[in-house]
Amino acid sequence: MSNYKIFSLAIFLSLIFISCSKKKEKKVPAQNTIEYSESMDEHAAMVKYLADAKALYFDNPANRYASDLRANSLNEKPLPKKSKERFDLLFKTAYAYLESGDTKKTIDILDKIFSDPDYGSMSEKEKSKIVFMQAVSMLRYGEQLNCISNHVAESCILPIASAAFYTEKEATQKSFDLFKEIISKDKENLDAMFLLNVAAMNLGMYPDGVPAELRIDPAKFAEDPSIPKLNNIAITLGLDMITSSGGVCVDDFNNDGFLDIVASSWFLTDQVRFFINNGDGTFSDNTEIANLTGITGGLNMDHADFNNDGFQDILILRGAWWNDYGKLPNSLLKNNGDGTFTDITKSSGIWSLFPAHSSAIADYNNDGWLDIFIGNETRKDSEPYHSELFINNGDGTFQNKATETHTDILAFVKGAIATDINNDGYMDIAISGQGHENMILKNMSKENDGKLIFEDVTKATGISGPIKSFPILAMDFNNDGWEDIFIFTYDAGNCDYDNAAYFFDKPVRGEYSAVYKNNGDGTFENITSTSGMTVPMAAMGVNFGDLNNDGWLDVYVGTGTPNYSSLVPNKMFLNNQGVDFKDITTQTGMGHLQKGHGIAFADFDNDGDQDVFEDMGGGYMGDAFQSAFFENTINENKWITIDLVGNKSNRDGIGARILVKTVYPDGSSRDIYNTMSTGGSFGSGPLIKQIGLGNASSISELQIYWPASGITQVFKDVTLNSKLQIEEGKDSIIYKSFIPFQFPKMTDHSMHNM
Repeated sequence: MSNYKIFSLAIFLSLIFISCSKKKEKKVPAQNTIEYSESMDEHAAMVKYLADAKALYFDNPANRYASDLRANSLNEKPLPKKSKERFDLLFKTAYAYLESGDTKKTIDILDKIFSDPDYGSMSEKEKSKIVFMQAVSMLRYGEQLNCISNHVAESCILPIASAAFYTEKEATQKSFDLFKEIISKDKENLDAMFLLNVAAMNLGMYPDGVPAELRIDPAKFAEDPSIPKLNNIAITLGLDMITSSGGVCVDDFNNDGFLDIVASSWFLTDQVRFFINNGDGTFSDNTEIANLTGITGGLNMDHADFNNDGFQDILILRGAWWNDYGKLPNSLLKNNGDGTFTDITKSSGIWSLFPAHSSAIADYNNDGWLDIFIGNETRKDSEPYHSELFINNGDGTFQNKATETHTDILAFVKGAIATDINNDGYMDIAISGQGHENMILKNMSKENDGKLIFEDVTKATGISGPIKSFPILAMDFNNDGWEDIFIFTYDAGNCDYDNAAYFFDKPVRGEYSAVYKNNGDGTFENITSTSGMTVPMAAMGVNFGDLNNDGWLDVYVGTGTPNYSSLVPNKMFLNNQGVDFKDITTQTGMGHLQKGHGIAFADFDNDGDQDVFEDMGGGYMGDAFQSAFFENTINENKWITIDLVGNKSNRDGIGARILVKTVYPDGSSRDIYNTMSTGGSFGSGPLIKQIGLGNASSISELQIYWPASGITQVFKDVTLNSKLQIEEGKDSIIYKSFIPFQFPKMTDHSMHNM
């Protein structure tokens, strides 16, 4: 085994798992002993419960994510006399402080190791591990001093623009020198080579300041004048709030015609935030006004109108990745229609204490009310946490029917989406996960006289890997009328190497994400090798939209792992007319190096193109970062926006299939397909469907298929560039007025955070 392989294995085991071995987890089992206060108002009771859960789980150094407490606990231990044990304790303590965000403390502890009289007796392998950690710590310290404390719009977006060059350079220069030292002793160390280039970019030294043999080929960052950049204007809009890993919901929550933002951050100390779009290029933080103070945590979020009252409600998912420390309730927030929300988790019947990351919301029994599938996380070393299927009773309550419907699976579920794989009018469930094959649960209601039951048809569909997967999405990427499935890989063990290998044109070790084309006969074809998505990603957040309004759906992927050495640029893929995808990350300026989570495509300024909001920040409390808002100004293609109003079907029209028949100036025509949904499994976009039409000269026909009623509405000669409201069963379209506006000019060098 090469020195590099040994080194990589050591780093992976030491940095990722050294503080959370299975043996130690079992010594301190996490038991939820919190009492829910039945005597309190339900919303207030949830606020109290979350505060108590924070005290139980995160004021506990045994929790690997309570980094500050664990670091202080380790730091208080007396140093052993034996050098190996002493260095081991110091290393663990240093890394815990790095996780907590106290990078200066990490550097100080590492200096103690270097100055220890016994340091010279350490093996070269042990020394390389410590030097690499010092280099990463210096790189991170430079990020904190520049990208966070002196944040500008271009910060941490690869390749680094001159506006984002560091002004505080000492720590980053030190990291550059250390990475050179590491590479001089291990020329196979691609991780160090990639991070060396990142350090050089931040210092303004790339490409000339990087030795040719270590330099990423500048051609990797070639510009394309035909693809304009999307500027990150989060600072200008006051949306650059600093969060850890979190989700996002975008929709018109107050029904004023403008799309608003709800964002979460996964620690129970982190407040859910609610931003109202004022319709004039500004947003207002209405968190307190909306009665959300004290509603905290949530790695992921979803939204829908569960009671069919015309106002979007919110589902917050908690406990993901935390194993037995994730025995937490999700939150169902009822939109009261007056700008406020009320937590109704307990009374609604969806209360449970399982670690959950994903939900798939749909009307599975076609009764006109939206149901909730929640994919829970069961690990080999955890208690069993069955997934749940909450059927909507139509009276504000739900009942878990997972056992009866065969959806009570035991799996490490990381993504779940509702999709009708065979166009039979009943929504199926596609599931991704860690360490096992992905799953397709087919809704067999049509074959069972309307009785709701699911069957695992994974093998029959031809869907399997990647085995280590995370987000998942379903969309009709080739406009043939059948939804295809994209399953994105998340392999923490190979992430850093594979990312570096891509930039240096070396073979990767892990799996690529998988693209499965729907054959229309109940089977799928794996077309990954020709999809244009054979790019290492370590995907987390994902969603889709039509960035250039050409009628072909594009994909944006949030990337990274908790490891501080994991700097994987987020990826933007442009759909090439249903043939394959083109990586336009560099060209659009969307290659953010910070950890990307919840993503939503949405037309925030009513100008007809879709902007992109992304929740940024990593899994450790010290790895928080500012959210990103990419303003779209790409082109002048045509579009329509459709707001569906269900009667027999659910109010949102989730699952309704849309077909737009378009005619073009040259006399040609085409069909454009879409399905009403919030998008991928990590990020919840608006339930107002915007559809790009290319340079269409007219819309000859618009069809809406409603699953619950089974009817197809047909409308002729629909107006281009218009916002429509279509009610199930009604013969006419309502054209809604809208007012486009412009965002303020981008602030180039703001030093602003929230």
